[in-house]
Amino acid sequence: MSAGVNVWVVGTPAAGKSTLARRLASALELRHVELDDAFWAAGWVPADTAEFLNAVAARTDEPGWVVDGQYGAAVQAYAARAHVVVWVDTPLRVGLPRLVRRTMARARRRQPLWSAGNVETWWHAIGPDSIIWYALRVHCEQRRANEELFRRLAPLGVRLIRVRHPDADALVRALHTADALEKEPTHE
Repeated sequence: MSAGVNVWVVGTPAAGKSTLARRLASALELRHVELDDAFWAAGWVPADTAEFLNAVAARTDEPGWVVDGQYGAAVQAYAARAHVVVWVDTPLRVGLPRLVRRTMARARRRQPLWSAGNVETWWHAIGPDSIIWYALRVHCEQRRANEELFRRLAPLGVRLIRVRHPDADALVRALHTADALEKEPTHE
């Protein structure tokens, strides 16, 4: 796989996007770009849209990246430049328990997140703005949005891969095949 390949990993909260993207980036020797890092400023304040778009553009200005996340404001900044889009379509029954465990563990450890150093608290786990409640609210909506995204990208020749249970090693093998980026987009 050439250093100029761009991979975009999308999915619902706790689908496994970041984990898969990190593994793909490492195996393919590409830069990993986590959109949460660009989006969240200190104190859990969302970045100004212009600042966020500039940060995304700076992180994806040169070819050779694996982006994870799909903030609407940034889609235009990198979607058209992706050669491969991997939709991690993990069932809610798998993602939700994973999200609860992850959020509780981060709150217990007070683990700083991203470059802003934000820390999830118990309130982030159970409060009205909790990532857990957010994940429940947006799951179906984001799945529909990803179906639409695949429909929009298919005519552009982007390699489309939809996985329910991501296997980074299998994806790397598929992407390393000589014609991986030349094939018609598929829903695998």
